[in-house]
Order: sequence, then C-alpha cells, then structure tokens
Amino acid sequence: MRQLNLLGPGPVKLFVSYSHINAAWFQKLRPLLKFRNPSANIAHVWHDQELRAGDRWHDEIQTALERMDVFVCLVSYEFLDSDYIMDIELKHALAQEQKGKVVIVPILLYDMNLKDDCPELNAFNPLPAWNKCWRNYEKDGGHYQDAHQPIRKGLQDAINKVKAKH
Repeated sequence: MRQLNLLGPGPVKLFVSYSHINAAWFQKLRPLLKFRNPSANIAHVWHDQELRAGDRWHDEIQTALERMDVFVCLVSYEFLDSDYIMDIELKHALAQEQKGKVVIVPILLYDMNLKDDCPELNAFNPLPAWNKCWRNYEKDGGHYQDAHQPIRKGLQDAINKVKAKH
C-alpha cells in the first residue's frame, strides 16, 4: 500500500467522512469538490459510496485513510454518534494531522459547539464560517447554496496548503 503524504509530490487526495443519515448533505457537497482548474491538482475524492458489492469495506476505508491528504468531515450529531467514524476515521485523521500528513477540514452541518460536542475537532477552523453552520444559511431566509462559496473556498485553501508542502 503506497501512502501519499504532505511531503511527497503528487495530486491531492481527499477523504470525505459523514454519517449515512447525512447522505443528502454529502450530495450537496459533491459539486463543490469538482474543480475544473487544473491547478487544483486533485487526484481523487474518496467517499464510501464508492464501495461496491463484494468489497471488504473496512479494508477499502483503511486504504483510503492511509492515502488521504485532506480529511473532510461533515460534522453533525449523527457523525458524532457513529463509533466507526469517531474511533476509526477521525482518530486516524487526527493522528496523521499530528504528524503533518493530513489537513482536517470540518464542515458543520448543524449549529453546534465543537468545544463541548466534539473537542477533538475544536482546534480546527470549521466551514462554512465561525458561528454559522451550513443549515443556518437556510434558516436565515437564504438557501443552503449561500454557503457554497465559503465552503468551496475553504476546501481550495486546504488543497493549496497541501500543495505548498509538496
């Protein structure tokens, strides 16, 4: 298994972590992960919807976690309730981030206090913006699309951070 990290050259690989209950939010995120600009240099965006019948899902997830450069997580109470996400995916991402191999990008789906609800992610600047979650863009009379620009820009910034270290 070949591991890409922030120190080696090559395209940037994203891993998207989310609770299946939040699959509709993942579908809203997918178009934001398509960068037509060749300088984005994204090799692949991995998500569990790539798993096919007969795949050993745990092995496939482990391989994707080892290869990732950016860990994008759609943070919700359902995300926090998933033992697999918290104990396997997030724990691995945090360990890799401590080694300087991964950039972690939390995207808050709901209004939550990371300090209390998920202290593991409290140190990371979440998207779409401090004190405003993706869902609040809808509640404020706007549309969830209003959050697209800050989310997309934040993801591009994370990708650029990885590329700067390549």
